[in-house]
Amino acid sequence: MATYLLRRLLWTVPILFAATTCAFLILRLIPGDPVNLMLAGRPASEKVRDNLRAKLGLNRSLPEQYAYFVVRAVRGDFGQSFLTGQPVSQVIGQQLPASLQLAGGGIILGVTGGLVLGIAAGLYPNTLIDAGAMTAALVGISMPGYWTAMLLIYLFGLRLQWVPIVGSGLVALILPSVVFGSYAVGNLARLVRSSILDVRNEDYIRTARAKGLPERRVVLRHALRNALFPVVTMMGLLLGLFIGGGVITETVFARQGVGALLVNAIANKDYPVVQALILLTTTAYVFANFFVDIVYIFLDPRVRYG
Repeated sequence: MATYLLRRLLWTVPILFAATTCAFLILRLIPGDPVNLMLAGRPASEKVRDNLRAKLGLNRSLPEQYAYFVVRAVRGDFGQSFLTGQPVSQVIGQQLPASLQLAGGGIILGVTGGLVLGIAAGLYPNTLIDAGAMTAALVGISMPGYWTAMLLIYLFGLRLQWVPIVGSGLVALILPSVVFGSYAVGNLARLVRSSILDVRNEDYIRTARAKGLPERRVVLRHALRNALFPVVTMMGLLLGLFIGGGVITETVFARQGVGALLVNAIANKDYPVVQALILLTTTAYVFANFFVDIVYIFLDPRVRYG
């Protein structure tokens, strides 16, 4: 097991290298000059522009720029933002707490709702409960995030006025968290139902029934634990969707966060911020899936990696 985990950790190095390299090259291939965007139409001589490019390091060749970025990134230094002149770590640090709050709320609602709907559908298959749960799951998967957000804003924010549309605090986090977690609810609910139905016919489930255990206890205590394997895998994959969904949610609800920061940085060709955010999200995604492998061991002690 230790060998497997060490090998997985070593694999993160080429993955992060490939992600940062692609981000670096793609940004440079996008048409547009960061210096012109920084000047925002203000008149400036070519000498002033050249001096600004030299100050930003844009006058170096691409290999030199890339080597400079990698060496500094290894030390945890991502440079300074082209737009604000602040250290990139400080710029991201100002926006990260808001994104973590949104992600936390979305994950809690998504996992809780998905498990509840999936377990209910698995306990009572081919019933009205099953049909209702799967309909709710299908709606969560099918409706785009921005459309769900607009409906919730209109209904609960404008018509009923139960919760604020914008702002800070726990109450203002409710609607964005619902939008953020709605896709996870649908995916997890369908997956939990399918997993429970698959394991309900296994030999150990029939043995538990033969002992006279109630059906609910058989499903919740025996079937659900083994049905959680694909669910845990799905949670590792959903992190990428959470990252992408955060951009839409933060934009619609006018919230601060790294999603809105990333969109603004790409639009203004703020290379250091974009490169740092891509490296950050890739690292989070890789280690989330690494954590999934560890969770497998606790779900089933028989699991051994060679």
